[in-house]
Amino acid sequence: MIRTVLALLLVVATGALPARTQPLIENGSFTEGGTPPAGWVLDAATAPKGRMRLVAAPAGMAGRMLELSPNARNTPSDKPYGIGQLLPASAVRGRRLAVSAALGATGGAQAVLGLVVLRGGADAGSIVMTSAAADGTLASRQDSIEVPDDPAVEGAVLFIVASGTSGTALFAAVSITAGGAAPSPRAAAPAARAAARAAPAPDIPARVRVDTTAVRRMIPREIFGTNVEMIRDANGLWDSQRNRLDPTVVRMARDMGVTLVRFPGGVWSDAYDWRHGIGPQSARATTPMVPGDTERVRHSFGTDEALAFAREIGGSLLITVNAGTGTPALAADWVRYVNGEGGRSPRNGRVTWWEIGNELYMAGDSSGGATTPRRYAERLVEFARAMRAVDPEIRIAAIGLRNFGRYRFNSHDDWNEVVLRRAGAEIDLLAVHNAYAPVLADSRGLDALDVYAAMWAFPQLVARNLADTRAEIARFAPERAGRIGVGVTEWGPLFAIDPASALIDHVKTIGSAIYVASVLRAFAEEPSMLLANFFKLNESLFMGWIGRRGNGWAMTAPAMAFRMIARGMEGGLLSATTEVATYRSRAIGYMDAVAAAPYLDVLASATPDRRTVTVLLINRHPNAAIAARLTLGGAGGAASLATETLVADAADAHTGTELLRVPGVRWGDQARAGAHGRFHLGAEQEVRLERETLGATGAERLVRVPPHAIMLLRYEGLRAP
Repeated sequence: MIRTVLALLLVVATGALPARTQPLIENGSFTEGGTPPAGWVLDAATAPKGRMRLVAAPAGMAGRMLELSPNARNTPSDKPYGIGQLLPASAVRGRRLAVSAALGATGGAQAVLGLVVLRGGADAGSIVMTSAAADGTLASRQDSIEVPDDPAVEGAVLFIVASGTSGTALFAAVSITAGGAAPSPRAAAPAARAAARAAPAPDIPARVRVDTTAVRRMIPREIFGTNVEMIRDANGLWDSQRNRLDPTVVRMARDMGVTLVRFPGGVWSDAYDWRHGIGPQSARATTPMVPGDTERVRHSFGTDEALAFAREIGGSLLITVNAGTGTPALAADWVRYVNGEGGRSPRNGRVTWWEIGNELYMAGDSSGGATTPRRYAERLVEFARAMRAVDPEIRIAAIGLRNFGRYRFNSHDDWNEVVLRRAGAEIDLLAVHNAYAPVLADSRGLDALDVYAAMWAFPQLVARNLADTRAEIARFAPERAGRIGVGVTEWGPLFAIDPASALIDHVKTIGSAIYVASVLRAFAEEPSMLLANFFKLNESLFMGWIGRRGNGWAMTAPAMAFRMIARGMEGGLLSATTEVATYRSRAIGYMDAVAAAPYLDVLASATPDRRTVTVLLINRHPNAAIAARLTLGGAGGAASLATETLVADAADAHTGTELLRVPGVRWGDQARAGAHGRFHLGAEQEVRLERETLGATGAERLVRVPPHAIMLLRYEGLRAP
């Protein structure tokens, strides 16, 4: 999205930009001062969105460093805070342009540098480079683009901007050089679509550097959570014939590494009376699923069963209390019951996290409890105080959502502000549901590979939304800044809810597993992130990560990816930088376009003593392998290296779980992803986990990640350099 927005901004502004002659850009080292620096243009419409200043460049770097500090006005729009220059057609036409810069950032900002080639008033190709770390360290970025030798090429626009609403973006040593002649403009399709259709594609080179010298933070184990619904015997988790938890689902959830179970799960939360789900099974109530619903549910899976399940898998419970039709007193009694007060219930293990409500910010919420932010804030205070009167040590999660781009599920743009200002003193977490994708209102006419490419890029927008949410907490509840965390209590791949959709069942493919891995990477990297719960654990329909195959349960590809990361990654987050080609995704469904989505996503972690390091490599290209030269900075090598890789022969491959046949429901024929798609061939071995032991290794090694695959490298016994 960033590149498209900025291209639009600067195409509009080109009339104000003077033409340049050699060198291609002026004052790229910022040695000449001014606001903006000499040779650069600041659009008057963006000036109020931040401030800029020039400071000394780091030692060993010529010139000066430019700081762009965005403020709260710099929300995502067509005109973000930044400056630019125009390169005339005579300087770029028919040339290969090499772009380089040193980029860095602090706080919630991100440095973005781009070059957009203009042809016929449109974007004819572009480069976007972004800062990777947020610790103020400058890192070199390089890329190149071939400009067609076409009379219609009108020039190119260089822009540098700060993304975000807080922190500072850093720029130094900006340079563009022109090389030899470029090919004529017999243009291929845009990069994402052309690459998706090329078969086979050459390997994509990449460089990855992991800093093993310091742990940035401990990754909370609670980000590996799930949702379990109370309806329909917990979707089969409860075996009503034997009055027990289904041992296969228990085993699979434990094997996946699930740590936090959200209950009662989903829209039912704000119509749920927990008292229906306690006591002897023979005496359990049967009620409508939600008020006015024709389907009725027997409350066989209640609080004690949820607590027992969490205990069986070695996890804990997060309870969502009914803030729609419920009362503070009813919620307080639930805390009392869980704590075993009065001998009414054996103490199954104290519940720490209590979430007040589900999606009450959505107009027409299925529970019937939709409300305004002011009213929710008032009820939030009442609930929190009543519940803490029973147990002062519980932690309270409020619900919220910051809309972003096409992703607009909160009916109240001021929801977060009102809730944080009025009730921030009472809460420990703001729980959002910002990571469903691709969410297609209509899949007709869409190419499945385009949808996958957009879905794989979407975690970048999720990460930015999380950072912006953190900034909102600091702005609207400053006295609690750093003490209110962020959580995502529902998330996951979701294509459609219309049974007739040709993509509804693609939530179970390895393409969706790629999305899962990239979202978990975003969660681990976000400093305010405390917990997350994917939706949902098991089901015979299309959203369960454990589904039905034949007469039994089977893991889907997303569950296998989740297991790789939850079980395989260590707890200490390390810094990692990546240099790799990017692609431009389309705006599809509720997802904005992403200007520069890297084909390779990376997450690195270590044990506290940093003797063991793990590196997760996520290849988001549909049919090209990535040849990554990986360097362990601060280490001399390792005693052993082992890999495990989740692979398949097509992006839409899956393990063969089946949709339940429901009377009166006809499931749509599912699309294939590209000419070589394999969705119709779903089977257990279509998605495979391959392991390899490579032995002792040096600090630098070349690894090859297959197309649409996830690789986890484990270095044991790191040696000093």
